[in-house]
Amino acid sequence: MYKTTLLSVIIFLLFTGCDTNDEHVHPHTVYDRIVADKKNYVDFDRFKEGRPCGEVKFMCLPESRDKSWQSVPTKDRIEDFELTPEVMRRRQAIVQRWRDEEDGKVKEQSMKLSQISEEFYDRVEARKFLEEMEQDLEKEFPGFWRDVPKKVRYRWIRRAMNKAKKFGYDPKKNAPMVELCARIGLDFDKDPKWELITKFIAKKEVHLGVAIDYIDWTIFHKTKSHFGGVPITDWSMRRAHPGLPLPEKPYPKLNDY
Repeated sequence: MYKTTLLSVIIFLLFTGCDTNDEHVHPHTVYDRIVADKKNYVDFDRFKEGRPCGEVKFMCLPESRDKSWQSVPTKDRIEDFELTPEVMRRRQAIVQRWRDEEDGKVKEQSMKLSQISEEFYDRVEARKFLEEMEQDLEKEFPGFWRDVPKKVRYRWIRRAMNKAKKFGYDPKKNAPMVELCARIGLDFDKDPKWELITKFIAKKEVHLGVAIDYIDWTIFHKTKSHFGGVPITDWSMRRAHPGLPLPEKPYPKLNDY
């Protein structure tokens, strides 16, 4: 197969009048890139290597076997903070107070009171995000959590959010990093199998959603993006290459839809 591909490349270069000197792409360079892509390509069989199982479930993630972190509370213990009716009423009162201040109905709060309000509000929003993210993963991957205790779920989500810091993303606004970790694990950046994915998402101009769609297409054979449900096409995936190997199954062309 590689000989056929190399022959095709050489014929293409001849018919397009390209030289094969140092100023142009030598056919062996193209050939070597194709071989390298094949070597670094992750299909479903390779995806399963090193995992307890091949499904997108918490119990299939390598870190699910490590019990050392699962019983350790997070620094702010946000997993112990419950959104009781009283908590939600206080949140609503804070929001209303801020609105009244903007409308000039009341004087501004003291700096100390304002700080307390902001800290409480941020804590509520952080807990709300954990609950919403937990539910989203269960909805996207039915049975993702199974009998995993809620506190462990929230601790895992927080660890995935903090992973975003390493790549320069805001952990408070990074549901995509949680989505990525749900597919390939928290320590994907330490696994040679995901070296290209790690390098790809480290690029500042890259959106994590592209990496997720790439994995969904190449490993799980999904045809629609998780983000908005739009079809995955050559156009939507244009930013994935040359950073990631071309998929074995070509993307449909945009004008096919």
